[in-house]
Amino acid sequence: MKKTALLSIIAVLLISGCSGKNTTAAPAEPAVEEKTVVPAEADLVIGDKLFIGQVNDVYRNGKDYLGKTIRLEGIFKYGEFGGRSYCYVIRNGPGCCGDDGQVGFEVSWNSPDNDSEGDKKAYPKTNDWVEAQGELKKYNENGSNFLYIALSDIKVMEKRGAEFVSQ
Repeated sequence: MKKTALLSIIAVLLISGCSGKNTTAAPAEPAVEEKTVVPAEADLVIGDKLFIGQVNDVYRNGKDYLGKTIRLEGIFKYGEFGGRSYCYVIRNGPGCCGDDGQVGFEVSWNSPDNDSEGDKKAYPKTNDWVEAQGELKKYNENGSNFLYIALSDIKVMEKRGAEFVSQ
């Protein structure tokens, strides 16, 4: 009896999930978008849609996100300013003069306010499309606090996502 009831429930669920389209053709494999699946190790996955909004939310509400694991994809950038090296994962977006804005996070294997020579993990090449993951932390430089992602993983991706985002 229990087995029949269970099979009936499964059948109802399968039938109610149909969209009403002609089902005589073999069903296509369902499209799986990796960015919509949040693995247990990431508290926040910042995807193509609402990239700017999600990044801005983290910056505006930094205290709520400190210590959380964040994953995002973007363009890896490297720069030197004031004798220090900085690494970023960014996307291009609207800016003050058209489409010249950049949004994303500074990333580092070690704390930016502690230039540890013992940490020699490699970074990707500039302009590589990467997926970066790590814990959101802050550091102080010249009296100002800055947020960054303390990397637990960064890998070069074969497929590039949306380099320009507007949301």
